[in-house]
Amino acid sequence: MKKDLLIKLAAFVLCALLIVIGGCCRTHTAKFYTLNALADAQAVRSDQGVAVGLGPIRLPEYLDRPQIVTRVGPNEVRFAEFERWAAPLAGSFSSALAVNLSTLLGTDRIALYPWKSTTPIDCRVEIEVSRFDGTPGDSVLLDSQWIVFSEDRKRVLGTKTSSLSEPVNGRGYEALVAAQSRALAALGREIAEAIRSLPQDAPEE
Repeated sequence: MKKDLLIKLAAFVLCALLIVIGGCCRTHTAKFYTLNALADAQAVRSDQGVAVGLGPIRLPEYLDRPQIVTRVGPNEVRFAEFERWAAPLAGSFSSALAVNLSTLLGTDRIALYPWKSTTPIDCRVEIEVSRFDGTPGDSVLLDSQWIVFSEDRKRVLGTKTSSLSEPVNGRGYEALVAAQSRALAALGREIAEAIRSLPQDAPEE
């Protein structure tokens, strides 16, 4: 009787261990996300439009990682292990912003840094991003300072410290990234407006 009890106890412990090990070994499937540019099927672009050199664009070091970063508190961030960027964020940020500016300014002449010395440039835009994160189900924030220079970078044609917030319309990471894309589009609109307001002869002096 005692032997049977020990066998049953051992079998129970073994089953419990197998359940625990199975739970620990269960694999999580990572999800990958990208920033989207403005969607405007009717946008007209010209190869005779303003020529803009975009970059360098500098992001803070805490964003230089594949994991999507979310804000937990004023001084705390969290790295989502299984919610990741499909490509390095710095490159995706630059590419999406370039497409946005192309759409907003109606030009095909957007060159990403570093461009060739022979590339025609009317003005150049440099951006220092200090924050680009958010809280699922709440909002995202894009803080940056950007400067519009003359082609040779000897003259400042415009500058602004920008703080852009967008609501997150949902609790998941897809909604968070969609809000980040909208914030990036809003930044593009600010920069495009600054470039459009430049004197026509400013880049030529």
